[in-house]
Amino acid sequence: MNNNYEEFKEAVKSFSNWLDSIPPYEYSLTGVIIAYIIAPNLTNNAQNAFGNWLELVGQIILTISAQASATPETGQYNRLLADVENLKAEIERLKNRN
Repeated sequence: MNNNYEEFKEAVKSFSNWLDSIPPYEYSLTGVIIAYIIAPNLTNNAQNAFGNWLELVGQIILTISAQASATPETGQYNRLLADVENLKAEIERLKNRN
């Protein structure tokens, strides 16, 4: 089971790298082509359900990405804390100077 999961992760990573390499217009075109291939094989209700599900997956991915962008990594966070402490110490030093 774990080996299958690792293979799946590698496949997703490879697919992600491939998607990142596609120019913008071709990237959009692949979505159009895939939609035109899938849609005729689904009923209207299935198209609606599948389209909504894809939007849900997209929204979750966007939410994860936005949160990751807004949250500093641990190393960056620790550096920011150290900077704040250094600034506090410098402020105290300047206050005591007078």
